Amino acid sequence: MIKYFYFILLSLLVSCSSTGIKLVDKYYIYPPDEYYDSYYLKCKLSSDNDPVIDSVHIVYWNDSTIIIERKAKLDNWIINAFDNKLKYRNNDTVVGPVSTSYIKRLQSKTGLCGTVVGPVSTSYIKVFMENKKFKKLVFE
Repeated sequence: MIKYFYFILLSLLVSCSSTGIKLVDKYYIYPPDEYYDSYYLKCKLSSDNDPVIDSVHIVYWNDSTIIIERKAKLDNWIINAFDNKLKYRNNDTVVGPVSTSYIKRLQSKTGLCGTVVGPVSTSYIKVFMENKKFKKLVFE
């Protein structure tokens, strides 16, 4: 009888595990499901103010930055840590989509602390990534 109890308990614990790919802290990439027909980035414990970015094609990340290139869309997103590391509920702000003039102003500034900025151009992504090490995932 006790074997069955442990089997049921183990089954419940395994079924509650995350199906997403953990990037940093509570930021995950989730596979297509009944809500989104493509891979999407979302905080595991997200609220209405947290970004959900769908159509993820390529994601670059390190402890302080997540860069997302979207599939079949001409916009990209950058999530930059408020402090040194990305953390859930860390006073990040969401800005976007933004105009081209906003992007140009942003490019002239340094330190994108505490913001989610997007969409941004691919050339901006390349300049931003210089001198930083990132992990990379590609979704088809």
